[in-house]
Amino acid sequence: MIFRLGAEEFGVPIMCVQEIVRVPEQLTKVPRTPSFVEGVINLRGAVLPVIDQRSRMGLEAVPRNDGQRIMVFSLGEQRTGFIVDSVAEVLRVPRHCLAPAPTLSEAQSRMIREVARLDAQQRLIMLIDPPQLLQWQNDAAVDGLTRAEPLADTQRRAA
Repeated sequence: MIFRLGAEEFGVPIMCVQEIVRVPEQLTKVPRTPSFVEGVINLRGAVLPVIDQRSRMGLEAVPRNDGQRIMVFSLGEQRTGFIVDSVAEVLRVPRHCLAPAPTLSEAQSRMIREVARLDAQQRLIMLIDPPQLLQWQNDAAVDGLTRAEPLADTQRRAA
């Protein structure tokens, strides 16, 4: 499944995408979450966290528009929605078109491991490792622990 963030194209295995829905007018904000967590939505009786992929990938924010969609990923028991600029197409990528992604940073190399070279090498699609999309929860938990440690040390000293 190919989606766009700005002018860039990204791909994920279609088996991970449960459904694609419109972005609702309003999402329910949740306090004390990372900045890229837009909030939660009620999707057919299930509360679903929604991540802004532009923010998650460090891209400039854009105003909400009718082309944006939430791609609902299901990996095991975990379901999460990701806001993307648009969903482009379902595409079968032949193995001979795959190449390792260049390593530009540790975070990038974990999330984007391969690149699909299509249309006589003129079109590049960055292929995302779906479990890494959900890694934000572990990163946030670690970040929360890191921030909490100095407070705990201060409390110990005061006692």
